[in-house]
Amino acid sequence: MKFPNYTSILICFFVLTSCYESLDFKQLDNFVSKQDFTLALNYFSLVPSQFFSSSGVPESQISDITNIEIFQNENLIIDIVKIDFNTAIKNGFDRDITITVEFLNNENAVIYTFTPTSIASKDLNYRYLEEIEIASNPDIVNTSKVKITVSLENSGTPLNLNDIAKFEFKSSMTVYVESSF
Repeated sequence: MKFPNYTSILICFFVLTSCYESLDFKQLDNFVSKQDFTLALNYFSLVPSQFFSSSGVPESQISDITNIEIFQNENLIIDIVKIDFNTAIKNGFDRDITITVEFLNNENAVIYTFTPTSIASKDLNYRYLEEIEIASNPDIVNTSKVKITVSLENSGTPLNLNDIAKFEFKSSMTVYVESSF
């Protein structure tokens, strides 16, 4: 029976004489939480026949508008510091294509426009990244829609209505949030 008593005394000795430091809650004043969220935005694929109206008249551009709801959260938008707009494009067409990206507000007014991007014909692995600092573009948090316009470049030859080539557009947005307590 003496063995458990010595063990108990030894454990109590280590517990009472171990190192400790008083808690400093002022350290939390300098704490900044950094998070990032990635959301899928647009995905669409086009074939040459979609560049013709129902009456068979060729059209040079097609637009796609997608709603964005992340900026509707008022508690989140005050902490956003940066946005990355990522795209992956496969241009299987036999002509160059120009992409224009515009961020719109609720009234469809343009808030931010990317420099138009040209994708060479048959480029199946085109990547593009647009980094937007909120400090330089504070109105960007008023975005409610993204408008993507795909424009065919004039190559001098008419577009083949029966061609099976495909154009694919994928985009995502990474939102960087920093909040202090």
